[in-house]
Amino acid sequence: MKQILRFTRSIAILIAAATIATTHAQDTSVDRLIKKLPPPEKVVQTDPAAQDPLAKQIETAIKASNFGNALAMSQKLAARYPKSAGAQSLHGELALALRHYSQASDAFQKAISIQPNSAFAYVGLAFSEAAQNHIRAAMSGFLKVTKFYPNADVGWLGLSACAERLGNKGECLDYARRATAVAPSSYAAWLQLARAERMSGNRQASTNALARANELRRKEGKTNRR
Repeated sequence: MKQILRFTRSIAILIAAATIATTHAQDTSVDRLIKKLPPPEKVVQTDPAAQDPLAKQIETAIKASNFGNALAMSQKLAARYPKSAGAQSLHGELALALRHYSQASDAFQKAISIQPNSAFAYVGLAFSEAAQNHIRAAMSGFLKVTKFYPNADVGWLGLSACAERLGNKGECLDYARRATAVAPSSYAAWLQLARAERMSGNRQASTNALARANELRRKEGKTNRR
């Protein structure tokens, strides 16, 4: 389902922006995490939802920044193809981007029921639950992600950010350290580690982690300007 794959990639930034705007100012760790939302895995190319005219209309609406229309059409597409994990995930992403968190959770849960090994759907579900302050439910989703992708930082970052929200200093630090271990070049991982170290009272370690995060951020900025 190439069209839906492109859709979900294109609105990852929108999801980040929308969710950041609604979280508490002090909870920037989750905000940064959302920016790391990975693209969804490929869906079976023969999925009929990819050939539906609505798919092209949704793509056009997204390009024109008509996200409300895109969401409405994604609901229709998901209803028309109730067994399409890609269509359900697309609906979930747009709902999440537009802050319809309960609707997003429902859509991602449907996607998971269709495709139980969909790490992307679990990430989307975890973000949706976190936005509703369902932190333990969000942690459950991020734990699933670490099972699918143990060497990616997004699941460990999610767990650390959730543990931070719950005030669990030890878990927050352990998960953040795991994130930097599996992704030593991840700016977000080191920034979360700086927060976790500070939360645990390790000021020097926090300062060191923050310095590493800033170094990686500068390198990332130079790379993007090329």
